Amino acid sequence: MNAGTPPNLYARAVFFVKNTDEALRFYVEQLGFSEDWAHREEGTVYVCQVSLFGFELILNQVYGETLGRAGHGRVYIGLEDDQIAPVLEHIAAKNIPTERREWGQPTLVIKDLDGNELFIWDWPQKRET
Repeated sequence: MNAGTPPNLYARAVFFVKNTDEALRFYVEQLGFSEDWAHREEGTVYVCQVSLFGFELILNQVYGETLGRAGHGRVYIGLEDDQIAPVLEHIAAKNIPTERREWGQPTLVIKDLDGNELFIWDWPQKRET
């Protein structure tokens, strides 16, 4: 590794949820994500990863010191111009409930069962501000 050039990093967001089994079903069945992996103990999912269009998200059951963290997550997903149509088509095909919020630009917001938020900037980069 060159000291002047850091390597590309692989990172994922973590959303804390009250019930990982229910959250996993919601992300897969309602939002159309794929289940990548899940850690189960006695048939119960405690942590898992889901993905959609290359975006990977870890869902983590709250416990102990994290009990108050469910529903406080937000991740920003910026779309390139050529990604907008396929993502919006997916949202429409799955009939995913969304809302519009102003966040520097009109932003598409999807909330999960706990209130964690996916913020999607779906406006073309060429748009005048």
